[in-house]
Amino acid sequence: MGKQYSIPKPLQYKSSYALYKDFDSKKIEESYNGIFYKNEFNEVYMKIGDSEILNLKKAYLKINHSEKAIQILNPMDNYLGDFDMKPLFDLCTIEKFLDYKTYWEITMVAKSYSSLPYSKIVVQITKNYFLQKQIFYYNTAVNFSKDYRSPDSHYPRLEVTNMNYNRNPVKASIFNSSTYFTISGKKQIILSERLKKYEIID
Repeated sequence: MGKQYSIPKPLQYKSSYALYKDFDSKKIEESYNGIFYKNEFNEVYMKIGDSEILNLKKAYLKINHSEKAIQILNPMDNYLGDFDMKPLFDLCTIEKFLDYKTYWEITMVAKSYSSLPYSKIVVQITKNYFLQKQIFYYNTAVNFSKDYRSPDSHYPRLEVTNMNYNRNPVKASIFNSSTYFTISGKKQIILSERLKKYEIID
């Protein structure tokens, strides 16, 4: 799976995020959509709800549109935006590995010392080695109450579904740092027109 994501070829897919109050709830409490783009230089663009994340050759950007803030850091080595399974094997034990006709399903249970915010993670991987679905069962309670005087605490479940995988090229401007900012002669960061009112967190 790691090889499939890291091949220096374009990759794009869409995601949907659904948060449920409990491990067995049917009603979605919160939902939002996402997009993943990667170019042939392994630069990555992700949009999740109202946040954008970019890992370019020149910089790593995190843009939060609701807070009108942009974080600009040095690029992250080998950040391909995918779900890296290897570190999880140190923190979880594999409870089940099921082979379905079109995908594999792996159920992992967090070890007691792992400090992961999840008690269990289920991942589905297609036979083409793409991540089809992730289900996270939280082990920390979340207060869903709108009224803080009467708490409504639950252990939620987050489901992330990825779809429409393809290798079509993505618009080059998405990966062009000048779409987001430029550096002046005085080494000052100048944000692009659409972001110029955003706070820079450097």
